[in-house]
Amino acid sequence: MKSKKLIYALLALPFLLWGESPPILYLTWMHDPTSTMTIHWHGKERLSRVSYRQKGEGRWQDEGGSSHRVRKTDWYVHAVELVDLEPDEEYEFQIIGKEGFYRFSTLPKTLKEPLTFVVGGDVYHHFREMQQMHATIAKRNPAFVVVGGDIAYTHGKQTFFAWREDWEYHRWANFLRQWREQMVTSDGKLIPIMPLLGNHDVRGIALKGRHAEPLFYDLFALPEHRVSFRAVDFGDYLTLYLLDSGHNYHIQGAQKQWLAKSLAAHVGRPYQFAAYHVSAYPSVYSFTGVTPQMVRKEWCPLFDQYHLQIAFEHHNHAYKRTFPLTGDRLDPSGVVYVGDGSWGVKPRKPKDYWYLEEKARKSAVCLVTLSQEKTTVAALGSDGKIFDTFTSYPQGSREFDSSAQ
Repeated sequence: MKSKKLIYALLALPFLLWGESPPILYLTWMHDPTSTMTIHWHGKERLSRVSYRQKGEGRWQDEGGSSHRVRKTDWYVHAVELVDLEPDEEYEFQIIGKEGFYRFSTLPKTLKEPLTFVVGGDVYHHFREMQQMHATIAKRNPAFVVVGGDIAYTHGKQTFFAWREDWEYHRWANFLRQWREQMVTSDGKLIPIMPLLGNHDVRGIALKGRHAEPLFYDLFALPEHRVSFRAVDFGDYLTLYLLDSGHNYHIQGAQKQWLAKSLAAHVGRPYQFAAYHVSAYPSVYSFTGVTPQMVRKEWCPLFDQYHLQIAFEHHNHAYKRTFPLTGDRLDPSGVVYVGDGSWGVKPRKPKDYWYLEEKARKSAVCLVTLSQEKTTVAALGSDGKIFDTFTSYPQGSREFDSSAQ
């Protein structure tokens, strides 16, 4: 017992001596990824201003933003949104009052060249596994990364440091510091993050009538205040539906009504994908679980009706890819459900469910390569090897139409 206490004390020492926040800087989008960028950083100052310019230009522009103090800490989260940027261009910026210059790229309005991004979830459970996957992802130079919930594991995970009031913030800060250090392309550009809520990111879940933990909203600027679902349009080629699988918003009700309207408004978009945390078609958890059943009842018929091609799911700590499905049956023109959340966790053994075309007890994320002709989704292991792939086609293409017949 004494030896355990000594080990805990030694582990706690760096945390207790941590008087200053590590460098925390990250990018995301509130609005159009082709013409905006939102810059976040943490500090104890109140000033929220950056200088920026298009690479190669001589004149710098200043832009101000907002800041708010993170509860139970002395730290402020700053957010500055840059607007009216040129599509598919590189920019550099500096935080006024701080050292260092940084770079990013806006996304293209049209897919003249293939675009690569990554989707994965269940991240900061084990630090080393997270680091290894971070490094693997960064080597692929994605344009952005969708993180599908259970990001920092600040709830429902036992920890020695839980006695500290500011423990949750420091857990998030450690995740964000690591993102800043590792999520950089080979030519030095910061990789934006698009975060989603998971069950370990909130205190309680909406399905049981409890209130979600607000720290997620303190850290990430969103288009609507404390609204955890949205649709993001990428030029003329892609819409991503980023959904909340019952963590702060009910799956049914207002979110379902919004999803139906949004899908109807995007008819004809070449690619339409969804991403959320709890799987409709789990690989490890029960197929008859409350949340999977509710997602299949409330969302999947809409996915089928509007010909969504891919749904990225997480939460199970394994890798899975379903057969194309429509209404709980195999259908070549149906939706492929892929993912299952094994970024920084110890992977579990998948079950032999009838709908799983591929499954593996492996750490993985989905590497998505989008082009005018097709989309390729590859299962990327933490060792850098691809062990599964499938192809999807844009709506209106000959390949898409033939599969729908």
